[in-house]
Amino acid sequence: MKKKRWAKISAFVGILGGPLALFFICAFLAAGIGASRSGVEESLSLLVPTFGIIFLVALKSACYYKKDERVNSVMAKLFAASSAVGFVVALLIALANIPTISGFGDWIMLVLFDGSDGFERALGFMFLSAILSVAWGIYYAICLRKFEN
Repeated sequence: MKKKRWAKISAFVGILGGPLALFFICAFLAAGIGASRSGVEESLSLLVPTFGIIFLVALKSACYYKKDERVNSVMAKLFAASSAVGFVVALLIALANIPTISGFGDWIMLVLFDGSDGFERALGFMFLSAILSVAWGIYYAICLRKFEN
């Protein structure tokens, strides 16, 4: 019988990490509009670990509750997939700001997000990932009722 520890952690990280990621995305966008390079770097340095933690917790909970009927495996996999998208996009944007590998990061961004609206798409993916992490956190909080104390 699986314990509800990872469901609690997933609910906490999803419900708290999603709005935190949204705040960092808004700070990133505001710093970019204000042309503050240090503000962009600071918000990226907070955004990447936030999405990374959300992704690692989602991946661990998806593996932990793989065969458990109390947690829908499709929902757990979608939580991991949506958080992976947010983490990868944030990481690619952060890697584009590192001078030694910015050429490679720019090439990846050009391949993935072709055209002039690539940055808007990347921000859209990060916004969607942050909002979905709140939804998955609420789902795990609802699943807590199915577990025994």
